[in-house]
Formats: sequence, structure tokens, C-alpha cells
Amino acid sequence: MMFRRALSHSISARSQVPTWFWVGLVAWHMVFFGVQLHQRTYFFPDTDRYRTEAVNIREAGEFYARPLPATGAKKPQEYTIRPPGYPLFLLALDTPSARFPFVALVVQNLLSLLNLGLLARWLHRFRLLPAQWGFLLLGVCTYPAQLIYANVLMSEMLLQTCVVLLWLSAVAAWETQQMRYALAVAATATAAMLVKPVFYPFSIVVLLVGSWAALRWRRLPVAVVAALPLAVALLYQGWNYQRTGLFHFSSIATINLLHYNTEGVLRRTEGAVVADHFIDTVEAEAHRCYATFAQQQQHIRARSMAVLWKYPVTYARIHLTGMVNCFLDPGRFDLVHFFKLPGQEGRGLLGQYTAYGYKGMARYIWRLPLGLLSALLLVAVGNVVRLLTFGLFLFQRQYALFVRLSAAGILLYVAFLTGPLGAARFAVPVFPLLVVGATLGSRKLFLMLPSVRSPASCLR
Repeated sequence: MMFRRALSHSISARSQVPTWFWVGLVAWHMVFFGVQLHQRTYFFPDTDRYRTEAVNIREAGEFYARPLPATGAKKPQEYTIRPPGYPLFLLALDTPSARFPFVALVVQNLLSLLNLGLLARWLHRFRLLPAQWGFLLLGVCTYPAQLIYANVLMSEMLLQTCVVLLWLSAVAAWETQQMRYALAVAATATAAMLVKPVFYPFSIVVLLVGSWAALRWRRLPVAVVAALPLAVALLYQGWNYQRTGLFHFSSIATINLLHYNTEGVLRRTEGAVVADHFIDTVEAEAHRCYATFAQQQQHIRARSMAVLWKYPVTYARIHLTGMVNCFLDPGRFDLVHFFKLPGQEGRGLLGQYTAYGYKGMARYIWRLPLGLLSALLLVAVGNVVRLLTFGLFLFQRQYALFVRLSAAGILLYVAFLTGPLGAARFAVPVFPLLVVGATLGSRKLFLMLPSVRSPASCLR
């Protein structure tokens, strides 16, 4: 009921999104698209596997992320290391045939504009102050990862579209209790996990929330619809079992467990030499002592989990700081690679943090070129401001509880699943929710300024 009252008040006094906001948003996208046309830096570390899988689907009907071997066995992990969503997206746009992926990059820029535009249209019901629209535009301009990942062949922008539509559908479902929005939630949650494995466990969240909503609304079909993403996840894992002999969603989970979670803990507790030796030993044992992919994966998981259980406090600290880093990391690698700047050698900020903690990051930062350092500090300040103002949004009761909890829940979900991997690109899919919440949270701060005059509030 509180959500409905807030919504009815907001609809009764809508204000239009300022034209200058749309102009600034489009212009900023054009700047980064122009840089990409000049620099041709659309290839990021994961790009090769996505494009290769798209080629294999087209030419052989194989969802396989490495070139198909002419002789010999295929590597089972390459069947599931990348889910099929983004390769199919590239294939639909005929990207594998293009020397330069012009069409794909145009579409991804349009998706970025769509994602931000949809949320801007949703925001205007709250009659934002002009300063808040400026805050929103500045928030986008000081988050270069949004524009960079719209202009490279990576799955982040497609996943972001799924997340934005998922959240808007969830809010609309809660507002109207209409089945079409419940179906939209199920569809977008399913699409999200087929684009990026991080959203595979989210199918359980959808089932739990949908079941609770079904009981509250006394509509059993809602629970049935909420079970659809989990059903698809189980079917997909069954398909992976047929191809690899292991019932699992993605092999990337085991890779991250060993090479990031376990390695990070060992580097902090026993040093880099021990960590490197452990990684090499475990992988050698898995391939020497076990014949099947399932046995190899189980061995790697068991050895990795033994280390994490040996140092639970260290791992908990690394995991929690990784969650924070997900939203604070200024994205050094993204800027350096996209703009072809010096400083690509060796470990980056994430690598320095994994090996040496924040002290290592600080030492590394002060060795960077002055221009890059200034840009990173500007982005970092923007990240801190966005996170703090989003925190204010969570405690402003004039906004519906479901709106606040659902936005925060999705952000925390992604941060928790990302864990020690916490880097700028992992926050890109949820960035629009972060900046929208921050924009709403900034209202009281702007009203404290004597020069700001508020229109009649729609939230009273």
C-alpha cells in the first residue's frame, strides 16, 4: 500500500526529463564511440572466447569457446566457460563476419542509452530538482566503465539491459500485481543467467520472492512463473552434464575459486611463492591423477575449499573488501586499454590488492602517470559519492520500501557473488540502479543548499 500511495502521488505531478540531460547523455556516448572508431580497442580479455563461440555455433553448431580441434579431444571446460547468451547476440548481429564490429558496438551504445533512459523516465515521476538531473548526468560522465563497455565486445552491456528490465519489471509487478510483469521478471532473470553465470543462483531468489508474493497476493500462478528461471537453470545444467559429464552451470566458477579466491588467501597468508606453487600443483594433480572432467573439477574444488577453511578469517576479510572494491574500483585496466595509455604492464590494481592489499594498491597508484592518476582519482571520488548517496537513499522512507530493498538487494547480490574478484567491470551491470538510487538519495543534500529551490514535492 505504501508503494501505491507513493506512486499515485508521483504520477499526479510528473515533470519531464530535461532536454539538456538527453543531449548530454547522447553526446557523451558519441565521444566514446568516436574514440573506439579511432582506436579500434574493442578486444578485451574475454572477447576472443565470445567471438570464437559465435563462430563455432554458426559453422558447426557447437557451443564451444575455443577453436575446434582438427584432431584430438576437446577441452570440456570450454563448453561451459561462457554461457550462450552473448555469443548468440554476436551471431545475431553477424559480428564474426565483420572485420570491425561496427553494428554490435552501435547496438550496445543504444542499449546503454536505453538502460539509462528507461530509468530516467522512471525517475521523472519524483519531480527531481534540476540539480538532481545534473547529479545523474555527472554520475554517468564520471563512470567511464559504462561507456567503455558499451564500446567493446564484452557481455556487460547486454547483462545490464537484463538487470534494468528485471528491476523495472519487479517494481511494476509489485505495484500492479499483474501476471505480465511477473512473466517479465522470470524472462529477464532467465536471460541474465544465460548472459553471465553470476545470475544463475538468482533463479533461487526469484523463486523465493515469487512464492512469497503468491502467498501474499493469493495467486498460485505467480509461484509457478517464479519457478521458471530455476527450471531453465536445471535444464541447462543437464545439457552441460551430457556434454562434459559434470552437472554444473559454468566451469568459470571453479577457475575463479582456484585462481582468485584461493590464490588471494595464500598470497596473504603464506606468500606469493607458496600460492603459485599450490596453483600449479593442484592443476597438475587434477590432470595426472583423474581421468574425467568431473573428477578433475571435484579435486580442484576440494583442495581450494580446504585452503579457505584453513584461513576463514582471512578469506572473509578478502571477500568483504572485494565487495566494496566492486563499487569503488576506478577501473584502471579499462581506461588504460581503451585509450591505449601507458601502464598496461604487470599486475593492475586488482592484482596488487590480491597480492598485497590496499598498501600494494597505494604504492602502485602513486607510480602511475599524472594524467592517468588524476583521472582515476576523479572516478574514485565519483564512486565514493555515488555509494554514500545511495546509502542515504536506503534510509529515506518517502521512497517505497520495495524499491529501496530490491535495488539494494540486486547490488549486494552481485557484489557478494563477485567477492574477491571485485573490479569496476563487475559493477557495470548494476551501475544504473546504483546511480538512480544515488540520485534520489541526493535530494536532501541539495535541499540543504540555500541556492536550491524545490518545486512542490510529489512525495509529501
